[in-house]
Amino acid sequence: MPGFNFFTMAYALSALALALVILYFFSCALVLRLFEPQSVVVARYEPPSNVSPGVAAWLLERGALPRAVASALVNMAAKSYIRIEQRGDLYSVIQAGPDVSLYLEPEEDALARTLFKGYDCFDFDDPTPQLRDALAAFHTALMDTTYFSESKLLYIPAWLLSGAGVSLALVRGNFLAHSDRLTVQLLIAAFACFVVAVLTLPGVLQKIASRFPGSTAPKRPWSSSDSMMVTFFVAAIGGVAFLALKSSFAAALLTAAFLAVNTIFSHTLEGPTRTGKKAVAQLVEYKKFLAEVDADPISRTRVCETVPSEITKKHGYAIAFHLDMGWGEQFVDAVADVIVRSQVMGNVIGEQTA
Repeated sequence: MPGFNFFTMAYALSALALALVILYFFSCALVLRLFEPQSVVVARYEPPSNVSPGVAAWLLERGALPRAVASALVNMAAKSYIRIEQRGDLYSVIQAGPDVSLYLEPEEDALARTLFKGYDCFDFDDPTPQLRDALAAFHTALMDTTYFSESKLLYIPAWLLSGAGVSLALVRGNFLAHSDRLTVQLLIAAFACFVVAVLTLPGVLQKIASRFPGSTAPKRPWSSSDSMMVTFFVAAIGGVAFLALKSSFAAALLTAAFLAVNTIFSHTLEGPTRTGKKAVAQLVEYKKFLAEVDADPISRTRVCETVPSEITKKHGYAIAFHLDMGWGEQFVDAVADVIVRSQVMGNVIGEQTA
């Protein structure tokens, strides 16, 4: 083609790759949704058998672990296996009594065996190797239910396009000529902050929105974890600015866009199996009943600063269904903050080791 210059067109090609990645995710998500069972929503007075609160949250959030872990812990507290304690924005789980592991669900037993290995207490404060081991065991137990498929192969086209798009942008921005080992390490840390910010900022924004005039949502207290998430967001912006200084603003913006798209759609192509879809349809029916009968008392009669004096199995399902917008959502936020940081730190350590 006369006058065509591949180098000058690199940004345009990178932007085209970004558009194709977004289109691919939306198209796959639409196709997967078309094959989900259409449930006639009727009142179901009991949850489906063999679908615990942890499994319910995991199915409804398409493989995300934080709410599933929080729901499982609340159900373990309902069985008096653990006691949940709260000191400000710090949550701890403590083995409360005799060994009743026979009454635990498989994923709850996986948490108990790893969180309390050598200890009788675990604090949801900082990411630790113990927590990463617990998450791995928890995820394995959930996958053994055969309710869920991760469909990793479906992500390969999006990853290839994203890698090509980022490479084009960085080459056009002349990044390689100005980079060194320290620069790469700093950018990896900044990108990790970016992933954490994208995953956790919605919870922070919900807390801010609860303070707007006219909001009926319980005002969940601001915590040090929320401040940390804002810090991650600022660090992510700083990373994008640093990349812009090392290359160009366009390259930095396109790279950040690819990261954001892949993070936001990280669970889009994962979903329930045929058996899992039947369970999801039954959960929708039970959610309707719980929302109409118990959700309001659970959500609005419990202050966020203290653990409920009595925890039942319904509390676990209310958290799984996003119905407990009081203490339960505060607990999910605290657990999610630590879990997301643990997952990101594990990925960063793996990249640096490689």
